[in-house]
Amino acid sequence: MRRWRGMAMLCSLALGCGGPLPDEGIQEDGRSRASSPSEQEEVELTAEWGRVEPGTARLVKDIFPMAHTPPWHGPEPESLVAFRGKLYFAANFEDGRRELWKSDGTTAGTVPVKRFLAPSGIPLYSTTLTELTPLGSRLFFVVGDETHGRELWVSDGTTGGTRLLKDITPGPEGSEPYRLTVVGNTLLFFRYIPGTDTTPSRHELWRSNGTEAGTVRVKDLGPETALIYSQAIVGNTLFFAFSDLEHGTELWKTDGTEAGTGLVTDIVPGANSSYPFHLTALGGRVFFTATDPVHGTTVWRTDGTAAGTERVADLIPGTDNEYVQLLGTIGGCLYLAAPDPSDQSTRLYRLKDGTAGIHVKLVTTLPNPYSDPDASTYITASTVAGRKLFLALGIYGSGPAPRDVQLWVTDGTDSGTKPLHSPLSTSDEFGSTLYALDGRILFSGADGEAGLELWESDGTVRGTRQLQDIAPGGTWSYPHSFIRVGSKVFFVAQDGVHGSELWVMPLRR
Repeated sequence: MRRWRGMAMLCSLALGCGGPLPDEGIQEDGRSRASSPSEQEEVELTAEWGRVEPGTARLVKDIFPMAHTPPWHGPEPESLVAFRGKLYFAANFEDGRRELWKSDGTTAGTVPVKRFLAPSGIPLYSTTLTELTPLGSRLFFVVGDETHGRELWVSDGTTGGTRLLKDITPGPEGSEPYRLTVVGNTLLFFRYIPGTDTTPSRHELWRSNGTEAGTVRVKDLGPETALIYSQAIVGNTLFFAFSDLEHGTELWKTDGTEAGTGLVTDIVPGANSSYPFHLTALGGRVFFTATDPVHGTTVWRTDGTAAGTERVADLIPGTDNEYVQLLGTIGGCLYLAAPDPSDQSTRLYRLKDGTAGIHVKLVTTLPNPYSDPDASTYITASTVAGRKLFLALGIYGSGPAPRDVQLWVTDGTDSGTKPLHSPLSTSDEFGSTLYALDGRILFSGADGEAGLELWESDGTVRGTRQLQDIAPGGTWSYPHSFIRVGSKVFFVAQDGVHGSELWVMPLRR
């Protein structure tokens, strides 16, 4: 059933708009108009230092010896980020050690920066080192120790330069900062304050410039509030979905000041909610989905003002349209997906926000191969590489695990939309990652012999192939958490001998 669908991990990258937009608009029957294939060859985008080719991946270091568990159950390198030309990551050990690590891709150069001891008598999950967030010459993160509890820390990448930024809640209790986000030259984060027998829980918004004095509360956001997953940045403004008692779950914004923090508009007036989701920046505005009792889930945009917040597209008229998705942007175009109510296939649309207004075109329909009433389709992951949008199409039945997950690509035309590979991960606990690397993607794909391994695709069937069988002999390596640092790509995988560990793949010109 559709309630089991996993939420898509949305990635966007502004490149080119894709195919042409002849005959703008959606046909009355909802079917695709014919699209002319582009005669222009794809322009391959390159990294700053040139087009790269993946080399042979290798294990960097056995950081978690004997931790031979599936990747979602045991310890592994977490929160991987590029900082000062190296990889930094969190290592949270099962014995309570929390360590900040760095790596240059060699065994000798992969070392802990600082160790933290978890407080005794406190659940280990509440002390986890998380949310590594680079900002200029500073690396922010959150961790709990026995003296301060869970607080905000900062590092210059060295042991001596790693310090508590501010003990917001003095003593071992901790202030629980989370959702660290860089907006301009400022770090913004939220603080959740649990309720007591006499006081309700509440949220606060904070900002930091990397100094103790410059780490201050922006605004008390009120009692019994909740921060919802979905946000976007336009200029120096952060847009986010937030819930309070007066307005329900609606769209908010902040520029890092108290006066500039608040509700954008109450789309569904009163305590009822519009549930804004899939926030995506495009052309100085934020596009998102919102739900109301009359139209169901539709596409909206905002310039940050109540007057400039408006509905722009109703892809599936009626209220049976709760799974409208915003997938990513290519230049001035936004790609969207919505289920076809007749057969639960997925319609793929392209939206152009131009001077003449909003134009929406149905690109094509991604088919549902099953005819039983429980079968449905849903985009589980998407990313842009080069001038193409790559999609993971999940096909679901009555349970939480998908029946199939297919890799698709589109250049914004019907003829340029095609399947590339199947299956990706069909686990309900581990989803395949799509990671953009110049004009291609890296992903975790499977075949009948090797299981879930390291693959790449350049957007063609011929160029979609397994790069390496990291865990030979039928064992699956579950590659994920890809990140590029200079001329290397780091990721997490297991080879059947070691648990989920750090791997590195060199890039050649």
